[in-house]
This record gives sequence, C-alpha cells and structure tokens, in this order.
Amino acid sequence: MPEQYRVIDAARINVGPTECWAVRQRRPDGDHHVTVFPTSSLEWRAAEYDIDHTTPDGINTILDMLLHEPWIPDPREERHTEPAAAKSLTAPATQEIPGPTAEGPQPVTLHNAPDRATARQAHLERIAHAKRTRVAVTAGPAAGARRTAAAKAATDPLDIIRRHHGITPEGVAAKTEIVEQARRQLAVPQTPVEDEVTRVNPNSFTTPMWDAAVPRRDEAQRSEEDAA
Repeated sequence: MPEQYRVIDAARINVGPTECWAVRQRRPDGDHHVTVFPTSSLEWRAAEYDIDHTTPDGINTILDMLLHEPWIPDPREERHTEPAAAKSLTAPATQEIPGPTAEGPQPVTLHNAPDRATARQAHLERIAHAKRTRVAVTAGPAAGARRTAAAKAATDPLDIIRRHHGITPEGVAAKTEIVEQARRQLAVPQTPVEDEVTRVNPNSFTTPMWDAAVPRRDEAQRSEEDAA
C-alpha cells in the first residue's frame, strides 16, 4: 500500500532567482514533506507531454505529474520491472542520456519516444504505478469528512496553482519547438564509443528540456521576458 501524503498548502517562493511553487504535505507520521518546482514547470510539462492546459483536467494532470515525479524510479535501472515497458512501451536505444545501458528495446522516455503522445502514455503509467505502490498525494478534505461540494472546492490548497498556473499558448508553442528540436537531436541510434570524451552529454545541449521520467530536478531557466 502506498503512503498517503495530504497537501496542506501551496505558496510561491524564490529559490535564488527562480520563482517556484512549494507544496507542503503531511506524511502519515505527521511530519511534513515539501515538493518544490519552478513555476515554469507547468508550462514545460504541457509542452513536453502535449497536454491541453486549457481544460481543468489538463491542469490537474500536470499537477499530478509534478507531485508524483519525485517518486518515480529511474526506468533505465528497472527496465525489466518498469511499468511502462511492461505494457510494451519501449523504443530503440538512443544516445539520449549517459547512464545505465543495455542492449535491446529500452523503456520509453520523452527522449526516445516516437512522439509526445507515446511519451505521455508511458509517463502516466509510471505516475499511476508510483501512486499505487509508493506515495499517493491527495488534496482537499480528508476522506470521510462531511463537506458540501462547494466547501470541498474552496478548501483545495492546490487551487492557488490552478488559478495562477501561468501557462500561455505562446509559451507552450515556444517550449514545444525547443522540445521537438531537442528530441530530434537525441533521436540518434546509440553506437559504441571508444573515448568517454566523445560521449553525448545532455548538459551540453543549450535547451532546458527535462525528461520527467528520469529523476533529476528541473534545470530552472528564466525566460527572456523574465530576465528583461
């Protein structure tokens, strides 16, 4: 059974020059857990996984991703038990990321998927598996609380993010172009390398695209308009 983390509140904070959301949760033992992510992460997920941000369901899907991504194991290290790969969501090995490698089909990630829809399907499989087996993050009144539907909506601490998500069609379009450009750069069949120096390093790319399937924090980068 997964541990249940209940959202207590959400607030904007600054981590250095980067504006972030901090979502505080109560763990089963009573202690608090805080998930922090750049405010731009919502727009990046919409672009990376082709999610319709204009609908409540789309925003909820993005929030669900961001709150559960920290609990997803690295699919490259658990490729034989990986939930997406178990449903035949695999792809040929590419030069995507240095790290654990193996011959044969690899679990689908944003970097090697044939398209963003397939990457989204694989990522949602991992999110669902994490919620079933590791941690399930919930918001709103506790189960069994006697509240009206209006009261439930008013007490959801994630509503502040829903109201101020900051996603724009122009921003999604610009980030989608970056995502697809990076995917084209990375979608090259993996070949043996003789010298470690020649190995492709994702940090050498100038794009800030981040693969949520791989446990690494968003590389927060301020947009030109933010920096202006």
